[in-house]
Amino acid sequence: MIKKITSFFFLKVCILTLVISHNSIGGNLNTGINGKLQRAKELYNQRENVESLKSAIDLYENVLEQIPKRRESGNKKRAKVLIEISKCYYKMAVYHAKNNHEKVAWFKLGEKHGREAMLLDTENVGGHYWMAQNLGELGGINKLYFLNKRNDFEKALIKAETLDNPQDPYDYAGIYRILTAYNTPRYLWGNLEKALEYARKMENSSRYLSNLSVLADLYWKVDKAIAKEYAKRVIDADLSQFPETQFENSFEQKEVVDKWSKLLKDTRQM
Repeated sequence: MIKKITSFFFLKVCILTLVISHNSIGGNLNTGINGKLQRAKELYNQRENVESLKSAIDLYENVLEQIPKRRESGNKKRAKVLIEISKCYYKMAVYHAKNNHEKVAWFKLGEKHGREAMLLDTENVGGHYWMAQNLGELGGINKLYFLNKRNDFEKALIKAETLDNPQDPYDYAGIYRILTAYNTPRYLWGNLEKALEYARKMENSSRYLSNLSVLADLYWKVDKAIAKEYAKRVIDADLSQFPETQFENSFEQKEVVDKWSKLLKDTRQM
């Protein structure tokens, strides 16, 4: 009898030890992952430095390897990390690539990770959005590649729009920015009515200067005076007003200066 009680007590102690050990390992794993995610975010916030952005990607990739697969909660966590990686690749292509060959490579990686995120969590707007962002920009370099996947691009944006929060639009009204630019009439392509419809949904979002630049390009087809006002707002913008977008805004401002300054100057002289 004493032996049975002793054995039963010993078994309970072993089970309790295993549970505590498992919880401890799980807790340590989560703590380690959360620490790496925080560090990756800090590195991303220094994305004007290409090495910082590369390090952010490496950390996100490392975290991805540590998140268990095939569990619903794990899939959602993996999707969030994949979205961050897709975004990082997009920034690498747009702001740090030295030539179109590098841009294509980064955009394709961004598209790939965005697609993976879409499959793992269909209700996360980020996967659909960053897949479309990378694919759309890639289409500007390789039109045939884009045409073969145009349906994917359009479906991703339609889904992203249904998931977006109108009170806090994703990536500074990024979905409407893409849709406005996509539908702006150009040679043998475009839908002016649709472009204007989407434009109205982002015209007050000036925190991200690319929005104003897209509006300037669109209104050049409709009302050149309004187009010039949007361009002037970009040129005259105080970049320090929005520190979180200052890096992207500095690039946008320079491009608009190069593209619109002479036109605006000629207009003032008339």
